Amino acid sequence: MPTFAAALPPRRPPAFLAWVCALLALWLVALLLGPALLAASGLALNPHGHAHLYAHGHPFVDARVLWSIPNAMDVLSNAPLSLAGLLGLLALRGRGLPGATRAALVVFFTGLLVTGFGSALYHWSPDAAGLVADRLGMAVTFAGALALAVAERVGQAPARPVLVVAFMVAVLSAALPYTHGNVLPWAVVQFGGVALIAWAALQAPAPGAIGVHLGALIAWYALAKALELGDAAVFHATSGWISGHSLKHLGAALAAWPVLAALLAQPLRQNAAGSGAARA
Repeated sequence: MPTFAAALPPRRPPAFLAWVCALLALWLVALLLGPALLAASGLALNPHGHAHLYAHGHPFVDARVLWSIPNAMDVLSNAPLSLAGLLGLLALRGRGLPGATRAALVVFFTGLLVTGFGSALYHWSPDAAGLVADRLGMAVTFAGALALAVAERVGQAPARPVLVVAFMVAVLSAALPYTHGNVLPWAVVQFGGVALIAWAALQAPAPGAIGVHLGALIAWYALAKALELGDAAVFHATSGWISGHSLKHLGAALAAWPVLAALLAQPLRQNAAGSGAARA
């Protein structure tokens, strides 16, 4: 607890610590009782980690083959995720940032880059093992986003342990549906993490904040989740042109835009700018 509370502005430690403790407690309950709670609810998951499969055997409605690529739209629509991650990592070069913010951004953009590849791999041939690869990239992204929100609205000192703890918890949660049939810890990571970011968005910027619009980040993520839930509805509404899940990948990539925009607004270090001018 002292590590999290160090250097926090007045009035923020109680609320922030309450959020962290509540989320960790909820995650532990999901970890220990998840299978029993799932059994009691009657929710049965297939090997894909979903409750429903279409006639073609996949959990997503669009199974078209294009250019010899199976489930082509769900595969190719992951390209914006990797592109956003790559652009973010490139934009980090030469920019003077507080240490915890930089670490969170490196993890966040690396997660997006990995998610694009992992999700494309999974959608190429959806199975339980591929779903782990998909979610591992998302876990890394979530850890970076949580730590960034804390750095922006609470402070640099607590953002460092948040990044480490969130990374470990999210990665473990991504594997649990495959290893133990327990999806509840992953649900806590997703929705509990979004709740913490939403709380952070209501706080005043902390010292060292780079101005990330957390509300916009949450809005894009919420749209992506809505498109995911409306996978078939969007597919039928567009006469089979594109599915909600394919658009979900685009929405998730656009969630990186508020982060990238704030990063690009930060000045380059003088020595980096000078060396770049000399090379030119």
